[in-house]
Amino acid sequence: MVGAGGFFGRQTIRTLATLGIRAIAASRKDGVDAEDRASLRVFLRGGDVVIDAAGPFHARSAALLDVVLELGADLIDLSDSAAYASLIAAARERIDASRSAVLTGCSAISAVVATLVVASGIDDPRRIDAWLAPASRETAHVATARAFIASIQPGPRLECDFAPVNGLPVDSGLRVQLPAVWPALERASFWVDPHTRAFGPVLSLAARSRALRVALWVAAPVGVRLTRLLGAHSGIVAVRIAGARGDARWVLRSPRGSYRLAIAPAVLAARDLASGTRTLHGLIPADRMVEPAALLAFVEQLGISVTRA
Repeated sequence: MVGAGGFFGRQTIRTLATLGIRAIAASRKDGVDAEDRASLRVFLRGGDVVIDAAGPFHARSAALLDVVLELGADLIDLSDSAAYASLIAAARERIDASRSAVLTGCSAISAVVATLVVASGIDDPRRIDAWLAPASRETAHVATARAFIASIQPGPRLECDFAPVNGLPVDSGLRVQLPAVWPALERASFWVDPHTRAFGPVLSLAARSRALRVALWVAAPVGVRLTRLLGAHSGIVAVRIAGARGDARWVLRSPRGSYRLAIAPAVLAARDLASGTRTLHGLIPADRMVEPAALLAFVEQLGISVTRA
């Protein structure tokens, strides 16, 4: 487990433990840096199943990917970053020619949304909108806040008509990974509700002002403290899938611990790869990272309700 010292790294290790899987933790404090090839070569071995939670992904290089392919390990990352998704996609030929399986974006956005498309039975999606209202009081951390600030886009908020979410446009791995699965897809958009009182208007302004984004980046530690006081414990993910012959709407929510949705696909994928239950090779598309029925059942076990609206 690379990036084990962060919030999602720790949660992933704990959740794996509930399945009887002991993960070997590594972080910068342990001398293992996801951007340092030498430390990675000391830590990793061929045949390992590596979970990567070392954000912020939008600032990452291909160092870990390079070492994984060199050693013949498998790689699962929790990235939601469009920039990182593009970086991995550019290495497709090299990945497919290797001994490794690479599952990028195996998290609450690309993997979960793609799984819901498959579960909907819509084989020709044309438009996909995904909204996130995070459990902001539980997940507020400086690295997460800065990654969010870096990814917000100019444009109006979009209100979900079937769940209480009103989101800002955010660049994400959806726009890279879902068209790779469904080439006729016209739009794959991600909308985030800060789920913290008064932050929405400020972030809307920041999307149009580089100076304000820089100021918010610097002030992220203060913003995190306010979010832990004013933010929400509950979390919601809503997904709308429009196809040529019908559409589907899904709502996933929990009063507490909804952040577990972000790690659920990676936990299941790691379990299956480590046990040999599934044999995967190359760059795995978002719709094949996990079995839909297994993921939805596991999410329910984690206390997150799944409803087709």
